[in-house]
Amino acid sequence: MAQLYFLGNSTESQMFGCVIQTEEKTIVIDGGTPGDAQQLTNFLKENANSTVDAWFFTHPHHDHIGAFIRICKNNPEIVIHKIYCRFPTVEMLKKYELRSESELAMWIEFEKLISTRFCNHFCAVKKGDVFEFDQLKVNVLRVFNENITRNFTNNSSAVYRIDSQDKKVLILGDLGVDAGNEVMELCPAQSLYADYTQLAHHGQDGVSKEFYEYIKPRICLWASPEWLWNNDNGNGFDTGPWKTVQTRQWMQGLGVTEHIVEKDGITKICF
Repeated sequence: MAQLYFLGNSTESQMFGCVIQTEEKTIVIDGGTPGDAQQLTNFLKENANSTVDAWFFTHPHHDHIGAFIRICKNNPEIVIHKIYCRFPTVEMLKKYELRSESELAMWIEFEKLISTRFCNHFCAVKKGDVFEFDQLKVNVLRVFNENITRNFTNNSSAVYRIDSQDKKVLILGDLGVDAGNEVMELCPAQSLYADYTQLAHHGQDGVSKEFYEYIKPRICLWASPEWLWNNDNGNGFDTGPWKTVQTRQWMQGLGVTEHIVEKDGITKICF
């Protein structure tokens, strides 16, 4: 049996990260913002002998890769054996979705880490790859398509399905509508079956309602801090511009009754 630890946010920012442990291996997916690095470092020290056997990434936004970059810079005691991802180049990111100079600096820093420190410990994943860790399998169901340029970085998200002997977890990253439509075109619904589904883009303004109807989530993982979960811009429930409450209504309509939410802290899932 494996354990998945769905990480809570340690700042007020949205983030996504989880740690999966088998009998002998530790796997990280994304990890959160730079502000979440200490939480992840402490967890790895206490529960994984400061070792990450495999670190998978969905896409290069700060709330997914920031903790990794800060750990690499400030926590040399954390040993990372191998990185798995397929990102757009920095030039593509600059062309289609550069939002700030700090974001550009982060992308450059990540790319430098991969090309230097991890040059011999990096795997550029592709659709159809299956990676085995003890009895656990990480299936790559989708990688970025350079022809989808709208909402470019979110739509570059990889889709992973993690299979234990008993259960499956679907990871959608920050997948947007266009990439979600591509997934429906390329993947039969049964390949997207999962007991747990991480909802796209923190549960708001991600994939379409039709996508969720296609995959039929059973238990939802929400990478949502409290303000986002409640769509609260400071004026109370559902007063903000985010679409989390709408997605919650979609899930209710699909009969989902169990939700695991980032705002509640680290949650352990045995699967």
